Amino acid sequence: MYDTDIAPGDTTARHCADVHVPRALVHKSADREVLLSTVRPLGDDRFAVRPRWPHDHLLHHCAADGTRDSLVVVETMRQAGIYLSHRFHDVPADHAFVLHGFDFRLDAPLRDSGDGADVVFDVVLRRVPGSPRRFRLTAEADLLVGGRPAGHASMRWDALPPAQYALVRSRSAAVAAPFDVTDLTAEARILPPAAVGRDHDDAVLLASLGDASAGWQLREDTGHPALFDHGSDHVPGMVIVEGFRQAVLVRAAADAADARALGSLQTSFLAFGELGQPVTITAEPESAGAYLLAARQGTRTLATALATIGAAAAPLDGLLAGAGAVAC
Repeated sequence: MYDTDIAPGDTTARHCADVHVPRALVHKSADREVLLSTVRPLGDDRFAVRPRWPHDHLLHHCAADGTRDSLVVVETMRQAGIYLSHRFHDVPADHAFVLHGFDFRLDAPLRDSGDGADVVFDVVLRRVPGSPRRFRLTAEADLLVGGRPAGHASMRWDALPPAQYALVRSRSAAVAAPFDVTDLTAEARILPPAAVGRDHDDAVLLASLGDASAGWQLREDTGHPALFDHGSDHVPGMVIVEGFRQAVLVRAAADAADARALGSLQTSFLAFGELGQPVTITAEPESAGAYLLAARQGTRTLATALATIGAAAAPLDGLLAGAGAVAC
């Protein structure tokens, strides 16, 4: 069922689990992957976005302790940026979205009512001044759960017409360094799901290379129903971000840190990753509870990030644990 917009007003727009924005406006092929329920314009490029977070999503389900994995914030914000660009900034449907950066911070482990009904993203979306034919946009969002502040997220991206995107991609592919993957792929051993905070083998994106200092190989399962919901000519940014998340949890466990989820992530996307060529993920300690991450393909760095680990969840005593809690 579609409910694309609601009349302007406050941030208390109704939520319904079977109501969602059109999947084409968030670049998804399957309805189950659409995480936006309703959008309410608030004026001055500000919007109240309510998510629909399923109980049993392959990646974004609730954990046994009632908390959500923090990357649900990343995917929800990504979809919000795409939807608002098309619906309110007149970005044509054929434009490709190229993600430059994404940051988020959670004030406490994220615990919602179970389907996102009590969650609001208070989003301000701006178009960066420049050429009228160029769409460069930014979004900032305050995250509210049960009416209380829970965190913040921001995103930066371009929306490119087909001809310009094709030119950018051809230049990127031309400089991609040749790489012999035979030995690397043969050595890689897929990590167990529990090591990366997942429940199923098909959710594991990291394979060990034998030497911990060498990092992990990123698995590119183009048939994955969530991470590759629609066709892509490159390694999706969300695949890299999920790889970063898993690498942090593995590294934190090796450091004897109590980590169940990311508390914050500051990501920069630098180059397109070519499908069919291995990507290596590394995670190095930066300070207590913080890690520097990189995704590399051959000699090229595709993305970098600074991540901090979140504290373990408090007992189930409220909606929040504690008070105050690349191309798209």
